Amino acid sequence: DGIGPAAALSAAGARLCVGSDSHAVIDIFEEARGIELHQRLSEGRRGLHSPGGLLMAATIGGAEALGLAGGGISPGEPADFALVDLDSPRLAGTELSNGLESVVFGATNSDVKDVFVSGRRVVEAGHHPGWEQSHTALGPAE
Repeated sequence: DGIGPAAALSAAGARLCVGSDSHAVIDIFEEARGIELHQRLSEGRRGLHSPGGLLMAATIGGAEALGLAGGGISPGEPADFALVDLDSPRLAGTELSNGLESVVFGATNSDVKDVFVSGRRVVEAGHHPGWEQSHTALGPAE
C-alpha cells in the first residue's frame, strides 16, 4: 500500500510492469495510469512517465516480467492484442495525433471491444463467447 518509487526505479533503469493483486477491480488502464498519477502526488509534478512508457509497462513489460513472449506485434510473436473503441464517451474526440495519450489517460477496460490471443479473437464487440457459453451451460442462478 502507498506510493511506490516508480520514477526512481525507472530512472535507475528498471523496467516497469503493471499488475494487480486485487480480485475486485482489475483494469489495466487504471493500473498503468496510476503509476503516473501516484508519482504526481508524491513528486508534485507531471510527466515523470510518458504515455508510451506506461503502455510499455502494461504490455511488453508485463509479458517480460512473467517470462512470456509477446506484448508486441511482430513476426514470430503470438499476436496478443486488444482493440479499443475510440467512440466511447471517455475517448470521444480522440484524434490520431493524441490517440496514445487519450487511451492511456482516458480509457477503461469497458472501452476494450475486441481481444485477440495468439491471433484468435476471444472477445468480440465486448462479449466473451467462451465465458458466456460456459456460464449459460451452468443454468440460471438460484
